Amino acid sequence: MNAQQLLDEILPLLHSIKDDKEKLATLLQFMQEEFAEEELEQNDYDFKEKLPEKYRDIVRQMASNLSAGIVCFFNPDTLEMEDIHESLLNEMLFHEELEEDEESDEDDLFTLKHHTWDKCIDIEPLESRESFVIMEDFVEQLPNGREKNRLIQALNGRKPFANFNNVIHNSKYRENWFDFRQKELEKHIIQNYFYDYLNDTNGTK
Repeated sequence: MNAQQLLDEILPLLHSIKDDKEKLATLLQFMQEEFAEEELEQNDYDFKEKLPEKYRDIVRQMASNLSAGIVCFFNPDTLEMEDIHESLLNEMLFHEELEEDEESDEDDLFTLKHHTWDKCIDIEPLESRESFVIMEDFVEQLPNGREKNRLIQALNGRKPFANFNNVIHNSKYRENWFDFRQKELEKHIIQNYFYDYLNDTNGTK
């Protein structure tokens, strides 16, 4: 069937349930879940396509690291990466200053290799307000219902991050949230740290 034939099949069905509130609500929820996700995937495809292919897997890994509170150091010339959890970074920097101390037993354990690179991009985890916006955006695009209301209450109450995590991890939208956050972090990294490489279509930078 072509598009017009399909539409001719669909319209009578829609007309037959036009007065049935429950069926219309069910249909709306289905369409929001199915087609909104497809639109989001297409938007993600568009912004990823602007980045040279050699960086795409790296950006995906960086996004996963940021969600775990890890600082990423990246050499765009050699594609080397160094990942350090932000809670350990200050300690490692301290030990790096002592690595030449003859009395230190640490030797090269805490050496940070990115200091030796000619070029380095430092990519840090999002600030709290930025993470909060991503959570708000995720909840906003969910279909109306009990679980969306619970997530809204979590974000509007005390300790929104802890309460949001408690609700989402026991929600049917748990995996949707992980996917949404991953895509938003990838977009954040590309737009804020890879701007100079977006139009490098030959991947020469």
